[in-house]
Amino acid sequence: PAPLEPAPEGFSKICAFEDLPRGDRKKVDALGKSILIFWYKDTVVCIEGRSPAEGAFSEGFANARLTQDGCIVCPGTASTFDLKTGEIKAWYPENPVLRRLTPLETCRPMEVFPVLVRPDGIFVDIKNGSLGPNFRAATTSGGSDTSLENNNVYAVEPRMYVQGADGTEIAVEDGVDSAAAEKMDPGTLAISIAGVAALALGGSATCVFYENYVALGLFWLVGFGLAAQKSLEVTGALEEDE
Repeated sequence: PAPLEPAPEGFSKICAFEDLPRGDRKKVDALGKSILIFWYKDTVVCIEGRSPAEGAFSEGFANARLTQDGCIVCPGTASTFDLKTGEIKAWYPENPVLRRLTPLETCRPMEVFPVLVRPDGIFVDIKNGSLGPNFRAATTSGGSDTSLENNNVYAVEPRMYVQGADGTEIAVEDGVDSAAAEKMDPGTLAISIAGVAALALGGSATCVFYENYVALGLFWLVGFGLAAQKSLEVTGALEEDE
């Protein structure tokens, strides 16, 4: 037989024709996207590998149920997506409460990719999915694929930044300025808290024993002042004011 012409521009070979038997689903990571390719009736379909209704920790469509009217069912929400267009066909059909609390507009359509089936393999145009050439689903560093069993749901959140008054960006980690976080040594902080607590307890007990309530008031006033100053020094607030 005559050699086949090259596949059209943009199409990449995913697998050989015989490597995708009917009934199997093949998950592939390519060009920064996770896709799922399988037979539906007499057509090879390629969709994104994870349900857009479930977000970052979705178990994916690998074992999701297919419907007779050409849809795939989200494992977590039972919402259905059209295999040809990616359109949402049913939104939380089994949970009217969540359907009201989570409007349909909060979920994007499922991404579907053009597929070309040839004797020399199955090709997919990953760059030009149904959501446009520049679309890429949001991802986090970490997630389910960071463990051997692919079940680690403790993703590492991306670093966040806030803009200061002078326009500079400040890295924020767990809601704390990173510069301030460097000043907070856990060991020193624990010892300081224990020392302050012991001093407060001892001083209060002494004043009460001698029934000197004026001294007790002054003791607590000075103590609160010193504690406030120390807190400002630890967080770096005094330096920022300067």
